[in-house]
Amino acid sequence: MTALDRRRGLILFGLILIAVVIISLAAYRMTGPMGIEERYNQAVGLPNAGEEEGSGWFGFSVEGNPLLYGVILVILGGICTFAYLRWKREESR
Repeated sequence: MTALDRRRGLILFGLILIAVVIISLAAYRMTGPMGIEERYNQAVGLPNAGEEEGSGWFGFSVEGNPLLYGVILVILGGICTFAYLRWKREESR
Protein backbone atom coordinates (compact mmCIF):
# COMPACT_ATOMS: atom_id res chain seq x y z
CA MET A 1 0.00 0.00 0.00
CA THR A 2 1.49 3.30 -1.05
CA ALA A 3 1.39 6.58 0.81
CA LEU A 4 -1.07 7.92 -1.76
CA ASP A 5 -3.49 5.06 -1.09
CA ARG A 6 -3.29 5.71 2.64
CA ARG A 7 -3.93 9.40 2.10
CA ARG A 8 -6.93 8.64 -0.12
CA GLY A 9 -8.38 6.40 2.57
CA LEU A 10 -7.94 9.10 5.19
CA ILE A 11 -9.56 11.71 2.94
CA LEU A 12 -12.50 9.38 2.23
CA PHE A 13 -12.94 8.70 5.95
CA GLY A 14 -12.88 12.44 6.66
CA LEU A 15 -15.50 13.12 4.00
CA ILE A 16 -17.76 10.39 5.36
CA LEU A 17 -17.32 11.77 8.89
CA ILE A 18 -18.19 15.30 7.77
CA ALA A 19 -21.27 14.03 5.90
CA VAL A 20 -22.49 12.10 8.96
CA VAL A 21 -22.02 15.14 11.21
CA ILE A 22 -23.90 17.40 8.78
CA ILE A 23 -26.77 14.92 8.42
CA SER A 24 -26.93 14.46 12.21
CA LEU A 25 -27.08 18.21 12.83
CA ALA A 26 -29.76 18.59 10.15
CA ALA A 27 -31.82 15.79 11.72
CA TYR A 28 -31.50 17.40 15.15
CA ARG A 29 -32.52 20.77 13.75
CA MET A 30 -35.59 19.21 12.13
CA THR A 31 -36.73 17.21 15.16
CA GLY A 32 -35.53 19.42 18.02
CA PRO A 33 -34.77 18.26 21.54
CA MET A 34 -38.05 16.37 21.87
CA GLY A 35 -37.56 12.63 22.40
CA ILE A 36 -39.16 9.87 20.36
CA GLU A 37 -41.79 9.10 23.01
CA GLU A 38 -42.88 12.73 23.24
CA ARG A 39 -43.12 13.03 19.45
CA TYR A 40 -45.14 9.80 19.24
CA ASN A 41 -47.50 10.81 22.04
CA GLN A 42 -48.06 14.19 20.45
CA ALA A 43 -48.68 12.64 17.02
CA VAL A 44 -51.33 10.18 18.23
CA GLY A 45 -52.86 12.49 20.82
CA LEU A 46 -51.81 10.66 23.99
CA PRO A 47 -50.99 12.64 27.13
CA ASN A 48 -47.31 12.94 28.01
CA ALA A 49 -46.03 10.57 30.70
CA GLY A 50 -44.76 13.53 32.70
CA GLU A 51 -41.05 12.81 32.61
CA GLU A 52 -38.85 15.37 34.28
CA GLU A 53 -37.97 18.24 31.98
CA GLY A 54 -34.35 18.76 31.01
CA SER A 55 -33.23 15.25 31.97
CA GLY A 56 -31.80 14.52 28.56
CA TRP A 57 -29.13 15.88 26.28
CA PHE A 58 -30.16 16.62 22.68
CA GLY A 59 -33.35 14.63 23.24
CA PHE A 60 -31.58 11.57 24.65
CA SER A 61 -31.55 10.42 28.23
CA VAL A 62 -29.87 7.44 29.84
CA GLU A 63 -32.43 5.05 31.28
CA GLY A 64 -30.85 2.62 33.67
CA ASN A 65 -27.42 2.57 35.22
CA PRO A 66 -25.09 5.19 33.63
CA LEU A 67 -22.06 3.25 34.91
CA LEU A 68 -23.10 0.24 32.81
CA TYR A 69 -23.32 2.42 29.71
CA GLY A 70 -19.86 3.80 30.48
CA VAL A 71 -18.40 0.30 30.88
CA ILE A 72 -19.96 -0.83 27.59
CA LEU A 73 -18.63 2.28 25.84
CA VAL A 74 -15.10 1.65 27.15
CA ILE A 75 -15.25 -2.02 26.07
CA LEU A 76 -16.43 -1.06 22.56
CA GLY A 77 -13.70 1.57 22.33
CA GLY A 78 -11.12 -1.01 23.37
CA ILE A 79 -12.34 -3.48 20.75
CA CYS A 80 -12.17 -0.80 18.04
CA THR A 81 -8.68 0.25 19.12
CA PHE A 82 -7.49 -3.37 19.16
CA ALA A 83 -8.92 -4.01 15.68
CA TYR A 84 -7.35 -0.85 14.28
CA LEU A 85 -3.92 -1.58 15.74
CA ARG A 86 -4.03 -5.16 14.49
CA TRP A 87 -5.01 -3.99 10.99
CA LYS A 88 -2.29 -1.34 10.99
CA ARG A 89 0.34 -3.90 12.07
CA GLU A 90 -0.67 -6.27 9.26
CA GLU A 91 -0.59 -3.45 6.71
CA SER A 92 2.99 -2.56 7.66
CA ARG A 93 4.23 -6.10 6.90
